[in-house]
Amino acid sequence: MEEKPLVGDDGAFFTAKLGQEYEGDGTKTLNVLVSGASATSGGDGMYIVTAKASTGSVFPKLLKVGELFPAVGTEVLASGDKVKKLDLTHVADCTGWQFQITQSEIDVTRLKDNFKKYRLGKKDATGTVNSILTLGVSDQADGMIAKTMKTFRRSISASQTTITVTEIGNDPVYFLGYVNKTDVPGETEAFVFGQVYLYNITLGGSTGNAQSYDSSMRLTGNDPVFYSLDIPSLTA
Repeated sequence: MEEKPLVGDDGAFFTAKLGQEYEGDGTKTLNVLVSGASATSGGDGMYIVTAKASTGSVFPKLLKVGELFPAVGTEVLASGDKVKKLDLTHVADCTGWQFQITQSEIDVTRLKDNFKKYRLGKKDATGTVNSILTLGVSDQADGMIAKTMKTFRRSISASQTTITVTEIGNDPVYFLGYVNKTDVPGETEAFVFGQVYLYNITLGGSTGNAQSYDSSMRLTGNDPVFYSLDIPSLTA
């Protein structure tokens, strides 16, 4: 295994909708389930596990229903395995991000103990993200700004004027925080995937600098998972 010191890459924010559900039969690959008989492509992508077969599931034992399964398309879902395609819409890049995971300590010291004793409590996670404002992306109805404040957008195309007003859409977004972003065959892509709320925004601008949009984030939904994905060789 190659040892590779990592250089940080930008993260990305996505909104997502669950698409069609696919159910395995023990014979068909995801490529075939998604694209039809004899298909050799089209099944790769991000999926949310919606059910696991009681025996022989293609999903790892510790991967839970509701968690992300990045597929290459050649996986054969067992009878009882089900997934829904996660259709991701890119709404923002981030120039920096941090994810802090802490765990509380519970003092369980008794009078007879010579040293203090502790048990670990629940984990907690907080995060920060720094993103670049991009007009035409960040200010869309489903963009980053609309997650935390009301928006008014007037767009003009030829003689057609359209005004769109959106209320605050304080709903969860999916976060992919890359520590290594690559699509080169033989290399390894690595990222943290989770569902988060955004709050405590900082929005502003300064002369001669990129205009930023900074925010704090908290987890919602399933626990975050760290993914390391070898990119398949083109000759495999």
